[in-house]
Amino acid sequence: MTTNDDKRQKVYCGIVARYSGSEARWFAVMGWIPMLIAILGMLQSDIIYFGFTYDLGNALGLGSLVLSESTLMIPVYFVISMIFFAGGIEWYVLCRHCPCYEYSGKEYGKEGRFYCLANWGSPKLFKYDPSPVSTAGRLVFIAWVAFSYLFPIVYFWNRLDWVIVQLLVVGSFVMTLRQWCCSACPNFGCAFNSVPEENRERFMNELKSGAIYEEDV
Repeated sequence: MTTNDDKRQKVYCGIVARYSGSEARWFAVMGWIPMLIAILGMLQSDIIYFGFTYDLGNALGLGSLVLSESTLMIPVYFVISMIFFAGGIEWYVLCRHCPCYEYSGKEYGKEGRFYCLANWGSPKLFKYDPSPVSTAGRLVFIAWVAFSYLFPIVYFWNRLDWVIVQLLVVGSFVMTLRQWCCSACPNFGCAFNSVPEENRERFMNELKSGAIYEEDV
């Protein structure tokens, strides 16, 4: 059995076959920044759609502290986003089609988990499926990502400065992923994957021959 401390080839045919914990932490920081900025914008919003408010201060006997609708929507927004990223939906529609999902856990000595750039040590709940991600799966993935990073704008759309900042941060995050991550990711079924076709074919041939993962396990 090999471990993450072993020195093994990281890149095949221009594609990253193995990720490190430091890379996963970098991705996590980059991914959280747009969401944190969105939450800050929601905290300052006075937009009301449903008329929800809650006087938390008087409820606790501490004086008036009224939580606005946008503030009350923050945990709802967060939970819905995390249901996708950490609740298994992303793992089913996207991750289970990636070779990292199948082989990374074995290399770390934990076959019940998988280790990649976006999911480090997540439970491997579904059977590996090497077939391409379905159109429905791609649409679900795009829709949930769009919700997670753009939904908060509906609560500060009247603040042009916050809208511009949010769009710039999200755009920068997506461009960074496309340039440095998606261009070398082995999950070719992802809607954001930008690996050249030639590299995909070479990588798949290496994968089928067992040269990338199986000889190391």
